[in-house]
Amino acid sequence: MRPMRRVRHATATGARHRVASDLALAAAAAGGFALLASMLAPRSPLPIDRWVRRRSRTPALRRASKVMAPLFLAGLPGGYITVAYVLAHALRRRRRAGGPAIVTAAWAGWLVHRGAKLVLVRERPKKSGARRRMDSYPSGHTTGTTALAVTVARILARERLISNRRALALELGAPLVMGVYRVLDDEHWATDVLGGWLLGSSIALVCDALLSELGGARPTREQGERLPAARPRVRPARSTSST
Repeated sequence: MRPMRRVRHATATGARHRVASDLALAAAAAGGFALLASMLAPRSPLPIDRWVRRRSRTPALRRASKVMAPLFLAGLPGGYITVAYVLAHALRRRRRAGGPAIVTAAWAGWLVHRGAKLVLVRERPKKSGARRRMDSYPSGHTTGTTALAVTVARILARERLISNRRALALELGAPLVMGVYRVLDDEHWATDVLGGWLLGSSIALVCDALLSELGGARPTREQGERLPAARPRVRPARSTSST
């Protein structure tokens, strides 16, 4: 096997392994989401949920939730889906792959969690003066933010647009901040946020595994086509003359 073919073979093998690994992790996250859902009762929060809610009702944390209030709009579908289109457009302008995966992850983060809430009925924390809602699990803000942040972080790192350290900060930090905000704002139980992290991560891993190579610059030649070998230049022999 020639060196160029070896490189292509190794690249293709590595890509297949990455896809298989991502899909396995996505299946594990989806399984964790379903397992957690089976443990939740419609109107009886878990002890851990009650404990976290009591801890988050302190005056200092209530003030923190007001400071974090702008995150509410960012976590709506119109917020993170718009961000996804902007990022996909920027990648396309730079002739980089990953735009379709980012947009798909954002839409899936919204559609999948809405579908889950049609099946999984759970009462939200009871807030004085607020109407009772039975769509607590999973947290939609957390699901959408996680799906987008994880997908974006992985693609930008792979395209070498950000460092691995910054990618890790993005894919962990954005979902963490959004999840904490939803608990402090008393809109969701802690396990709702955990379910959003699991579901959003599963969506991101699937989209990144199956769609991350789309949207980049198209090669001018088909993959695998060999360029013609350059012909060696032959210098004309000098003529010798006798005197």
